[in-house]
Amino acid sequence: MYEEFFGLTEKPFSIQPDPSFLYWGRTHRLAYAMLEYGVLNHAGISVITGEVGCGKTTLIHRLLEQLSDTHTVSLLSNIQEGRGDLLSWVLMGFGQPFAGKTHVELFAQLQTYFIGEYAKGRRIILIIDEAQNLSMDMLEELRLLSNINAGKDQLLQLILVGQPELKGLLNKPELLQLAQRVGSDFHLTPLNKEEVHAYVETRLAIAGCKRRIFTDRAIDLIAEQSRGVPRVINIIADTALVYAFSAEDLVVGVETIRSVIRDKTDYGVFGIASNVPSTPPLKPLAGAGPDAFVSDASEMKENEGNAARRPEKAGSEPAHSEKPASNFTPKSGAAPSAGSAAKSLASSKQTATAPMPAPESELAKLDRPVLTEASAITGIVVVGANSKISPEAAIRSAGDSRAIVFAPVGLAPEPLAVARRAGAVIVEGDERSLATGGRARNAGYRQLKKIAPHLRYVQFIDSDYALDPDWIATAEKFMERRPEVAIIEGAVQTQSGASIEYRTIAEQKTLEAMGEVPLIANASVFMRTENFEAAGGFRGDLLVCETEDLCVRQRRRGGRVWRLDANMLICESQKQKLANWWSGSVRHGFENAYAASLHGGPPERVGVRDTARAIIWGFAFPLAIAVSALAGGVGAAIWAPLTPASVVVASIAALGVSVYGVKFIVAVARRGPQKPSSWRKAFYAVFGRFPEFAGVWRFWFGGKKTPRAK
Repeated sequence: MYEEFFGLTEKPFSIQPDPSFLYWGRTHRLAYAMLEYGVLNHAGISVITGEVGCGKTTLIHRLLEQLSDTHTVSLLSNIQEGRGDLLSWVLMGFGQPFAGKTHVELFAQLQTYFIGEYAKGRRIILIIDEAQNLSMDMLEELRLLSNINAGKDQLLQLILVGQPELKGLLNKPELLQLAQRVGSDFHLTPLNKEEVHAYVETRLAIAGCKRRIFTDRAIDLIAEQSRGVPRVINIIADTALVYAFSAEDLVVGVETIRSVIRDKTDYGVFGIASNVPSTPPLKPLAGAGPDAFVSDASEMKENEGNAARRPEKAGSEPAHSEKPASNFTPKSGAAPSAGSAAKSLASSKQTATAPMPAPESELAKLDRPVLTEASAITGIVVVGANSKISPEAAIRSAGDSRAIVFAPVGLAPEPLAVARRAGAVIVEGDERSLATGGRARNAGYRQLKKIAPHLRYVQFIDSDYALDPDWIATAEKFMERRPEVAIIEGAVQTQSGASIEYRTIAEQKTLEAMGEVPLIANASVFMRTENFEAAGGFRGDLLVCETEDLCVRQRRRGGRVWRLDANMLICESQKQKLANWWSGSVRHGFENAYAASLHGGPPERVGVRDTARAIIWGFAFPLAIAVSALAGGVGAAIWAPLTPASVVVASIAALGVSVYGVKFIVAVARRGPQKPSSWRKAFYAVFGRFPEFAGVWRFWFGGKKTPRAK
């Protein structure tokens, strides 16, 4: 009705459960984590409760989307006492016949079915929605069903979802045995005002909205009148869009919301249909926080002591004040300008030759004190993947008011010395513990949380980049507004302000697409610390593709990945040389094949398309031409001796070369033949499939050793 008027692709505030519109507020993330934990750890019984309209059913549908074909799942939503035998409902849910059988026969049939599915390697999950309608006898019968097992393995996993009455029901003394079998449970609460803002904006963005439609005051009134209940928010917001469409108002203001509330109250059958009290903003528990990455007990005790000495109250988030944390002393000075960052970056390619400092306290070694003010909520981890590149530009581009850690991949004594002088704390570890990029980043993060345990965000950056001076503020502002987003990145530009070159136009479109994206390939990313820790950080066993893998795991947990239309990184301007192009393309092919081996299956299919193109155009097609030419020459020699075999071979080979020639001309035309750089880029794009296949071959048969780009 109003979608075209507001530039939407679909209705953003439907009251039907739709997992694609699921807003990942803090309580929803925790509830889903408990569901996921119950499934993965074979919990016998999981329980999710919440007020009417808080999103319980939507969470269940999201879980159903994520379960693999190794699960046999039944979802029952309308079981009530007096409407049939429980075993009949369960058998119907699994598609089994149940009519005309006694209770004993039904139980025996269900037991046989469970054992048969177990023999096929399939796990059985029974989800009962609106479980508060179950009687005491039905709940006791479910407990008996959970006793069915095969040796040590429990055959049935049960998930009960219901309104708050379910909590009271399960807490009755008669159901003590059932309650003791609950392995995971969570109670969903309504959204607070800040989350309502993010909820409305998130659903509009998913529906294709490109601008602000609701004013802040309008959303504040929606939050107040809805009491934070998502279903009621949808009702009010959807009706408000209808009102605004009827009045041809492009923006929904507070007066429109007042009209909706007034009309719903005066003329509606149910009014606003919400009597749930609003919930105050959630605060972390005292002693809780992101210190899970600090594994050493003494270090954790030290961090707790530091937290106790900070001026913030226990259990609250750090206040945004000018007063620094007690264990750091700030140095005056602003973040470097883009010009200074670029200048510093230009000199960072020189090999660092400074001597190693004496083995003394890390903080005492620094030319400038490394400290984080209480208002600095983002820390920096600089990763030195190339020992020939100085990390000074990357470190200094982060400014002086944030905690900065340098983590080299492997042994790099010269960059370590430069990093100390530039003001970074050096990560603790040896060559073996920092052998991969994932291990180095995880170690850098652990060290970062030791010196600044209050951080809410972390920026990972490779040492061959510098940060844009405005990026951190832009990223923090975005993440505050969008709590469902876990990972973001921005644009990369050269010192002169130009965009970087991409191998192909398809790659350029993929890597320059803004908004929500499936994954991020760049290792320099901005992350929310709680999401990073909940996912367990980077995988340390991966040679490459650590960020792509983390993005896939974050999305499976409900987090979103985003690319902002803002500059994030500055890199050195460098015209691509033939040798650099060849080695870079080999590495690119290796990474694509590696990614396909990790997440090449549906729905991600990471790296599959590029790997297939490399195989087809870098090996299969040339091989087919060569085989055809050879067969043509042999055939001509046998069946057409008057035709020179060399002519046949040359003709077939010329046909194959002409195919690449046509692809080259098309690539030039798409980039603009009037630009000299188009010819070079087209050559690299078309003939880059050969070194890319070499990288694929190296992954398959080269011992999995990562090729290095020059």
